[in-house]
Amino acid sequence: MLNRLKPFLNIGPGEFIKEELELRNWRQEDLAEILGLSLKSVNKLLQNKQAITLETARLLSKAFGQSPQYWINLDTNYRLRLQQETDNEKSVEIRANIYKYMPVKEMIKKGWLKPFKRVDDLTCQVRDFWNIEDLDFSFLENNALPNLRKSDAYSQYNRYYALTWFRMAQRCARIYKADAYKKNTLRKLIHDLHKYTVKDDGIVRFLEDLNRAGVKFFVLGHLQKTYIDGASFYDGTHPVIVYTMRYNRVDNFWFTVAHEAAHILLHLRKKKDYFIDDLEQPSTGVETEANDLAGGLLKAEEILEYFEPFKYVSKERVHGCAETLNIAPAIVVGVLQHSGKLSRRNLNKFKAAVDRFIPDKYHAEKHLDRMRNAA
Repeated sequence: MLNRLKPFLNIGPGEFIKEELELRNWRQEDLAEILGLSLKSVNKLLQNKQAITLETARLLSKAFGQSPQYWINLDTNYRLRLQQETDNEKSVEIRANIYKYMPVKEMIKKGWLKPFKRVDDLTCQVRDFWNIEDLDFSFLENNALPNLRKSDAYSQYNRYYALTWFRMAQRCARIYKADAYKKNTLRKLIHDLHKYTVKDDGIVRFLEDLNRAGVKFFVLGHLQKTYIDGASFYDGTHPVIVYTMRYNRVDNFWFTVAHEAAHILLHLRKKKDYFIDDLEQPSTGVETEANDLAGGLLKAEEILEYFEPFKYVSKERVHGCAETLNIAPAIVVGVLQHSGKLSRRNLNKFKAAVDRFIPDKYHAEKHLDRMRNAA
C-alpha cells in the first residue's frame, strides 16, 4: 500500500498549550487563573492570535515545566513560517498575474527578459518593459489590436501576447537608424519592388534603399499564440516595418513588406497609428486596400492572367511567367497557391528560406545580443 504524504502543517504554540491542558484536565479558565492573565488573553494564545512575549514564556514555563526558551522558540518558528507562507502566496499571485499577460519563459529564451531567481527581479523587468509604475495590466484589457480579428481556427490566439510582441517591436525600433523619411522616395521604391525580387542581392539592396527612404526595418521573431506576420507603425518621425519570419520563405517576405509599405503610404496618418497583421486572416477595410496594393506591386493579377490558358502549372511555365513579368519564381508560386490555382504542396522548392538573405544587423534579437555582450 502506498504511503500518502500529508502536507506540512504550520503548528503554533497554542496547540502545545492545549495538549498541556488536556494532560492536566485543566480548562482555559484554570490556566487564566494560574497565569494571572485574562481569559481573553489565554484564548488568543490558544488560537495563536497573540505572540508569546518573554514574560508570558516565563509564566508558561512555571506552569508546565519547560524552559522559557522552549515557548519562545515555538512561537518564533511559527511566526516565521507563517510569514514565509504569506510571502510565497504573494509571489505566486504576482507571477500568475504576469504570466497571464506575458509569455515569460519564451521571452527569456529569446533574450527579451533576463533569467530571474526572485520575483522582485521579474517585477522590475516587467515594469521597465511596459514603462509602468505598478503591475496593473488594465491598459492591456482596453487596448484594441487593429486588424487582428481571429477566426475560430485560432482558438489558441492570445491578444495579450500579441500586445507584448508589439511592445517589444516598439522598444527595438529605437535602436535602429534611418535617413529622414521621404514619402515620394518610398512610393517610387515600392513601385519597382518586383525588380528587386529577381536579383541575387535584391533583399539586401531593397532594405538599404528602404533605409535611405527613411523607413526602419528589422526582424523580430513571432511569439507563440500570436500568428503575426508583420507590423507597421511610427517611431518618432520614421515609419517602421517589422517582419516576424513566421513563415521563413522568400515569397512571404516580399508580400509582408509590400503589405506593410502599403499601410505606411495609405493608412499611417497619425504618429499613434499602427497595424499588426496576420496575412492569412480574411481581409476587411483597410486590410483589403493594403492587400490590393501589395498584390499590384507583386503583379498578382498578371500572374493569374498568364496561367489562365493553361490547365496545369509546371516548372517551365513558372520560369516563363517569372521571366515575362520580371518577378521572382517564388512569388509566382506563392500567388498561384494563394489563389487555389496550385496546391500548397506543389513546387515549394521555388520558395527558398529567406533568413539567409537578410543580414544579421536586421535581426533585432541578434542585434540586442551583440549589444549585451559588448556592454
